[in-house]
Amino acid sequence: MKKIFLILSTLALVACKLDDNIDPNLPQTKDLSPRNLITAAETTSYAAQTGSMFQLSNIWTNTWSGNYYYYAAPMTREYQMDVTSTFYNGIWNSNYLALANLSQIITSEKSANYPLHVAMSKILFANSMQYIVDFYGDAPYSEAFQQQKKLTPKYDKGEDIYHDLVVKLNEAIASLKSVSMPNLGNDVRANEDVIFGPSGNEDKPAGFDSWKKNWIKLAKTIKLRILLRQSNVSDATIKTFVNQQLASLIEAPINPSETFISSDVTIQPGYNSGTQAGMNPLYSAYGYYLYDGTRNNSGNRYIMISDHFAKLLRGDLSKPTAGVADPRRTKMYRAVSSNIYGIEQGSVKPAGTAEGNYSRLGWIYNNTTTLAEGAANVGYLITSSESELLQAEAAVLYPQYFSDAQGHYNKAVENSFAFYGLTNASAYLASLDSKSVGWSGAPSKIAAIQYQRLVCLNLTRPVETYINYLKTGYPNTPLAVTATKPNKPYRLVYPQSEYVGNSGNVPNVTANDVFVKNNFTPFWNRN
Repeated sequence: MKKIFLILSTLALVACKLDDNIDPNLPQTKDLSPRNLITAAETTSYAAQTGSMFQLSNIWTNTWSGNYYYYAAPMTREYQMDVTSTFYNGIWNSNYLALANLSQIITSEKSANYPLHVAMSKILFANSMQYIVDFYGDAPYSEAFQQQKKLTPKYDKGEDIYHDLVVKLNEAIASLKSVSMPNLGNDVRANEDVIFGPSGNEDKPAGFDSWKKNWIKLAKTIKLRILLRQSNVSDATIKTFVNQQLASLIEAPINPSETFISSDVTIQPGYNSGTQAGMNPLYSAYGYYLYDGTRNNSGNRYIMISDHFAKLLRGDLSKPTAGVADPRRTKMYRAVSSNIYGIEQGSVKPAGTAEGNYSRLGWIYNNTTTLAEGAANVGYLITSSESELLQAEAAVLYPQYFSDAQGHYNKAVENSFAFYGLTNASAYLASLDSKSVGWSGAPSKIAAIQYQRLVCLNLTRPVETYINYLKTGYPNTPLAVTATKPNKPYRLVYPQSEYVGNSGNVPNVTANDVFVKNNFTPFWNRN
């Protein structure tokens, strides 16, 4: 395993994609307090979800396609699903970097004096570590994050990691509840928490109560996501634990808005357009402009909407949305002649067409958004739509604990419309309802929920669509024309650095193993 050390708090404003080139020689920060480390930990945690994981999820859900008018053969490996130990290592590296920062706070010699900082870190740790298991299965965990003390950590079972993540979340919730009011020694100050802001002190009880509730709701929302991921697991011990923990999420009186996230969770450490590294990392990767005002040809111009997704959104007769045009489509992607048009993954250029015939990224990425506005945009850790869809899924799968599945589904769409400045969600939902991706017409309610994950989270949290696609088979995600495998992979191969530096522990997963379900498949998806 790479020797991933901690970044200094002076690097807190991390805005580039933290993917493949992690310096193993960064200085240790054991002498720094959690107060000095929390901002960097938060920003690296967010940056991890905006890089390789973000891009691959959009490609393999067939929402993005490569711009073959500017690049000769874009996304070749992704289309062919050439999954080897050198494929998308950024998912592993960026998440482990974030986890190392968070672990430093949790295990610090000074952690006992900073219960709020530790609780925040446990919540974000669970958020990032889940995706390591989701993409790789078993992983270094109990012996990881020990710096020079343990350079070759053992691999823990994915189910054991998942169990401990729930334990960590429970600890964080209990810790937050136990603090009635922080003092000036352990409070979270304005320049530290760039997600929910300062915790307040004894002079601001109302502010602290609100801050604490926000972190608890975030913890419970992540906990719900982790538990729902295990809904197909047949192991009796796991099923019992999942049911116990789901029941514990509901506290009387039942009020979902007080239990789970009901508004977007954002991060803003001071993103700006002064340097490329200072930008919001999502805009830095995919925005129209580089920091100097020139076009971002290696990011924004690389991507077009896929033909499959464009047809879904505009209600093409060949798709299950036939006749229902999604009003969000021209907000998410650049309109071409008042509609959106995409490139088929792996296809060749149609005769007589040009780059301008197809829709590139819209929203904050578009060239109509100024550089300053796009670069300084907040990051989205979890959106309210994501939370509502989780609650809809919970109500479908576990009606003994949760209710009003359709209400949460409708609310997710309403919130997504509001996100893009639209107000006509009810008319859209009525038109879509009888279709095979709508609430009444879908073969299962999970299929309807998954279709809205595809649309609602496309430009903010596409990883949730892809991982849940592997679990459910929904929504339909066609293979690229040039695909060399019969299906999408159920996991990735461990990075080459693991086979070199941790060869005694890393499981010997081959490229063939990832396309079939076996003992290497993430535990929640083996049935």
